[in-house]
Amino acid sequence: MELTTLTLCCDQSLQENDARLLRGFFGQRYQNRVEFHHHGPSGLLYQHPLIQYKTIGGVGRVMGLESGSFLVRALPEIDTLNLNGQTLNVIEQNRNTETIALGATEAPVKYQFLSPWLALNQTNHQRYNTLINKAKRQDLLSRILVGNLISLCKSVRLTITTRLKARLSVEQPKSIEIKSGVMLTGFMGTFTVNFQLPPLWGIGKQSARGFGTVRQIKE
Repeated sequence: MELTTLTLCCDQSLQENDARLLRGFFGQRYQNRVEFHHHGPSGLLYQHPLIQYKTIGGVGRVMGLESGSFLVRALPEIDTLNLNGQTLNVIEQNRNTETIALGATEAPVKYQFLSPWLALNQTNHQRYNTLINKAKRQDLLSRILVGNLISLCKSVRLTITTRLKARLSVEQPKSIEIKSGVMLTGFMGTFTVNFQLPPLWGIGKQSARGFGTVRQIKE
């Protein structure tokens, strides 16, 4: 599986919530390619995004997986970023393409969320709130996480025959404002699952905008 990462270092450090502005910049520039903005003729596409935008350590990242990798590799050099009306000069940019493992594993792999995982839609949010028992809540979240991984596999046409088993250890959920007046529930913490994810890839809702980004914990 191919992964391409474009890193953009600007004359000003980017904030974590600037990932959505990065998405807006590239989405506006490449309106003819839905992979960059994830909107079709009827609105938002409900499938796992193969191009994701992140800001980590003040640096912007545009990451593309499989068909998304081809598009990120083909991007011309970026001299400036226009983020919400503010022009930033790109002082350094690097592009790296690598072959990565993706799919079920024999042994469980441990991960940590680097940004809030937006696990709950309207339906399962109501279900989560009705569950008083902590173990049952964790079980629901584990099944949602497995569903996120299956969605990723479908987006790259990868068939999984192994049953995926996830175990989570998440902190108290927090309300995250993803845009003005729109709040979603975010979770931080760790999880183990018998699945290999791409490095610094995101899962869950709003993953194209930097949410649900994970890193593998080596043990």
